[in-house]
Amino acid sequence: MRTEANAPLVSVVIPAWRAEGHLRACLQGFADQTLPAAQFEVIVVDDASPDGTGGVAEAAGVRLLRHPHNQGAAAARNTGAAAANGTILLFVDSDVVPDPGLVEGALAALEEGASAATGRYDPDPANDSRFARYKALWTFWCWENSGAATGTSSHLQGALAAVRKDLFDAVGGFDESFEGGSVEDYELSARLRAHGASIAFDDRLRGRHHFPGFGAVARNYWDRTRSWARLAPELKGFSSGQANRRSAAAAVCALGGAVGTATFPLGLPLATAGTAGYLAATAPFLRFVARREGVAFAAYAAGVHYALSAVIGAAALSTPLGSVSRG
Repeated sequence: MRTEANAPLVSVVIPAWRAEGHLRACLQGFADQTLPAAQFEVIVVDDASPDGTGGVAEAAGVRLLRHPHNQGAAAARNTGAAAANGTILLFVDSDVVPDPGLVEGALAALEEGASAATGRYDPDPANDSRFARYKALWTFWCWENSGAATGTSSHLQGALAAVRKDLFDAVGGFDESFEGGSVEDYELSARLRAHGASIAFDDRLRGRHHFPGFGAVARNYWDRTRSWARLAPELKGFSSGQANRRSAAAAVCALGGAVGTATFPLGLPLATAGTAGYLAATAPFLRFVARREGVAFAAYAAGVHYALSAVIGAAALSTPLGSVSRG
């Protein structure tokens, strides 16, 4: 049992389910941190994985907690937080490879006065596929024009988030009742703000993300958009770096363009107007991609982003027909 004198300052909590393929790289990243190992602990919560996730954690020598049955990421984070010895909780997803200064940066951010802090993924993904490169650039660019520009954020990104443990406990932790959509971090953020806490954006909280393929991301966008649409009216100040007016315009235009294309030739005017509107709304991002990766890759990004924007538009339109967001 740790005593107060030798307790770690930071407890890293990693929810893990079917994470055997990428957890090892995540844990190696924590073995390579600039902060001395005695000042932080790593807790992996295996959410009843059917693969060798638990074995990877055991081999790495970190603390391992196991759920008897699958309960979801929110419950896994809460389990890890309840067992944490540190005064600061650092939530990191199992598919993130942390930058070497992540834990030290999170500690510094909260010691400098923040109650909670969030960061962003690096512009280079952990897996080098064309789609992963696009997705990494998109998320990086969204944060560049939101949190990185202001130094604050309306929400914690659950995959890279630090919060004082006493504050986390005071607001009741993550809400485990949401069914899909991965919005529990946004809902927690609203309760933190209502409690008087401010959320800092700090670029020292960084890591490379292992992105899934197009199909998985499209399904995630569908579920998350429907959940966001239901939550937004309840939560004052609710926003997301990816959910903004320009992205909403792109989604509407892309959906219109897709409908127009599907009804060609009668839909040609709608397809033309929708595509033109989408390109206008997305132009700043596409210019950013072209500068980093070249025009050919920007053209690929434009097509993929168009398809995903249409998914978001369709999900938002279908939301009134959906079920409630809590189980």
